[in-house]
Amino acid sequence: MAPRKPSGSVPDHGDWAVPYQPADIADLDPAAADRRGGIPKPPMPDAVYRVVETEGPIHRQVLLRHLGELLHKPRPSSISTSVNAAADQLRDEGRITEAGDFLDVTGRPCAEARWPLPGLTQRPVEHVAPAERQRALLGFVADRPRGLGAEEAVGEALAFFGWTARNTAARAKLMADLYRLRDTGALTGWPDKLETAG
Repeated sequence: MAPRKPSGSVPDHGDWAVPYQPADIADLDPAAADRRGGIPKPPMPDAVYRVVETEGPIHRQVLLRHLGELLHKPRPSSISTSVNAAADQLRDEGRITEAGDFLDVTGRPCAEARWPLPGLTQRPVEHVAPAERQRALLGFVADRPRGLGAEEAVGEALAFFGWTARNTAARAKLMADLYRLRDTGALTGWPDKLETAG
């Protein structure tokens, strides 16, 4: 189970709200190490799968950046071809799925939304999967049934992901997510007294 939020950082919202946990690949193939620095060099498909398994749904650019950091590559672009080939191989094998630019473990529903831990690079709205943004919105509404309007739910989600109220791109995407949830019947009480359906 993911660690709970430290008090004072983000209000407690239950099991759907967790901190973003970065992946670790050091244990994947400890026998294969860079002799110059002792840095593990696991097979790329194993490394890609571990990051997707831990951090999914994950944007391909975030996957590339995180693998570059984990493999101590100063320029992630130097491994982009092998990372993308490994991700495509895993997708073709059915181990991971791709929705737009986001990768996740096949068959795993998005049950959590993740807030940024201090010291981690904050994800821009384009790097947070629509499913994760929608999970956060549904979580806020479920926490306060008929107590949130659309604008308030968007404001809660902005703060949760660490975005400012003036972030117009994030506000627009979150509002579009709310419309999708309304249109698919996941939310009722539009627009002033939202609640989750069934």
